[in-house]
Amino acid sequence: MMAWYIVLSVLLAGLLLVMFSGVPVAFSFFVVAGLVMYFGDFFGMTASGLPALKQLILGMRNQLSNFSFTPIPFFVIMGEVFFRSGIIKTTLDALSKLVRKIPGRLSIVTLLGGGIFASLSGSSLGNTAMFGSLMVPEMSRRGYSKELTTGSIMAGGALAMIIPPSNQAVLLGGIASISVGKILLGAIVPGLLLLSMYVAYVIIRCILRPDSAPKEDFGDEDVTVFEKLRVAFRDIVPLGIIFLVVMGVIFTGVGTATEAAAIGALASYLLAIAYRKFSLKLLWQTLIGSLRTSGMLLIIIACSAGFSQVLSLTGASRAMVLAVTGSVTSEALVLFIMFFIVFLLGLFIEQASIMMICLPLFMPLVDSYGINEIWFAVIFLILLEVGQFTPPVGLSLFTMKSVSPPEITMGHIMRGAVPYFVIDIVAVGILILIPTIVTFIPNITF
Repeated sequence: MMAWYIVLSVLLAGLLLVMFSGVPVAFSFFVVAGLVMYFGDFFGMTASGLPALKQLILGMRNQLSNFSFTPIPFFVIMGEVFFRSGIIKTTLDALSKLVRKIPGRLSIVTLLGGGIFASLSGSSLGNTAMFGSLMVPEMSRRGYSKELTTGSIMAGGALAMIIPPSNQAVLLGGIASISVGKILLGAIVPGLLLLSMYVAYVIIRCILRPDSAPKEDFGDEDVTVFEKLRVAFRDIVPLGIIFLVVMGVIFTGVGTATEAAAIGALASYLLAIAYRKFSLKLLWQTLIGSLRTSGMLLIIIACSAGFSQVLSLTGASRAMVLAVTGSVTSEALVLFIMFFIVFLLGLFIEQASIMMICLPLFMPLVDSYGINEIWFAVIFLILLEVGQFTPPVGLSLFTMKSVSPPEITMGHIMRGAVPYFVIDIVAVGILILIPTIVTFIPNITF
């Protein structure tokens, strides 16, 4: 049988070759997996040719039959409804009144709005594009610095990768065979921690560097307490109730993550009706949008399952685990290596590809060393978020540029992302030192 490191080298080299030839990422994994299975004899497998390809297809089908993937279309519907109905504009206006006299008001509104809609959409790039289109013109008109403007928009958008329900969390759970409900619950406190750190940074920066945000923006007219309570209960509390209901169903064990997601999708339509924003056109757009996004995610999961199957059948994953556990006794060192690889790949590869490459290799090590898989998954997600901010393939950077006027350069966008990149790394350090921040809620629930 071929040595495990040679098998891995051939697989990764073939994968990179196919990807750089222009084939979409998911199909690149399928092409490589199919070729290895067809020529299985060469790799020391017991089956090859058409029977091996049939085995590959059956394995992919079995993976897609996993019930844990059914929340995906419902979570996507939630996001589509809030994006397309215009409810977000109403919520941003309400937030703007609530934080009227805080330094850097519009940046904080962007972060809080990003946090709220991250909990209802799960799409980081969608959040970035939406908030960029809404907030860049207004913040530029009022005199906010380009770095503060772009940085807060990207950070608010990236929160959707962490704050549940997150499409990436569902995708990670599926690929890694981890309970999606536990990941969603484990990510609640880390997501709120990141949001709090982002808001604290903006306030401190605007106090230390008043030129970052205009003074006249701190409050040009008074808003009564009654008015603040009225807009909060009318425009913000209903969204919070949807989030609490969705996560409450999972937390209390009343229903599964799928049932919670279905309730959330129904509630989003009911809220659109209550705000008089529902229409047949909205229904059609949200269903088609959910179909497209869900189909893409399921194709990624299926092709990743094929790649994992190849690693298993060639014996490469098992041999790698034995080699690592036999030579490295330090759990901390293994974690550092895995997290560093994720960070390094984030410089060059988009997030779904990183999950497809790393998780089939990392999860056997996580199991072998007895590492808490929910804690590992949440830190993995935060490191994927870091990759959104880092060139040359930081998708948030390019999304931000696509919705920005010409006077905002990629240099402004990158400089705006740096503080949030640092905050994310600090947050990872905090979660490593205090893992109960992640594990507390899942432990008392399941």
